[in-house]
Amino acid sequence: MAFLLMLHQGLRRSEMLLLTADVVKSGFDKKQQRSRNWLNVQKSNYSDEEDDPRCSRPSIKTASSVRQLPVSDVMAGLIQAYVENYRGKPNHAFLLNTQQDSPLSTESLTKMFTKISRALPPLVLKELKDRTGKSSVTPHDLRHTCAVVRLNQLLQQGDHMDEALQKIRGFFGWSKDSQMPTRYARAVFDDRLSSIWNNDLDERVAILSALPS
Repeated sequence: MAFLLMLHQGLRRSEMLLLTADVVKSGFDKKQQRSRNWLNVQKSNYSDEEDDPRCSRPSIKTASSVRQLPVSDVMAGLIQAYVENYRGKPNHAFLLNTQQDSPLSTESLTKMFTKISRALPPLVLKELKDRTGKSSVTPHDLRHTCAVVRLNQLLQQGDHMDEALQKIRGFFGWSKDSQMPTRYARAVFDDRLSSIWNNDLDERVAILSALPS
């Protein structure tokens, strides 16, 4: 559930760990004439000392981090399935629960990803090292991936770069002065340039191969 929330919703660790079990809201959108789901990224009412037993309590990073995110029907269904079948019935309101019925902590989440990374096949670990210089996948890597994919989607649907950057700025909770969106724009361009270069090279190789000897 944590993996999906960070990959599809682009949440920071602390934002995700503040979500409550009833986080997904639904309603009828008159403008779009359909039902829609959303979740609010905000400070939880259950984050004080008495309700949150975690040593390092998660918090909202900045004022810009407070936002509302659309949630797909598939994602809403997965969250509901987790709540009903896997979360159990703990004495706290937070969405992500441990086997000891305590709220999941940032330390536990990081350890989980370290353990998962060690279980990756050797060839995958080698490719990860060759491509990124890293030997493990971190929770924040999923947010990075989500940002690049979202920006690519906006550009493919016809948005201009400035408009697309403004949209992801709001989606990921970055301030108007943050340089993070431009970093992801560079990643998108690098990826597109690589694809163009590979396609062009493949075409040239195909032409040369077709020439009579």
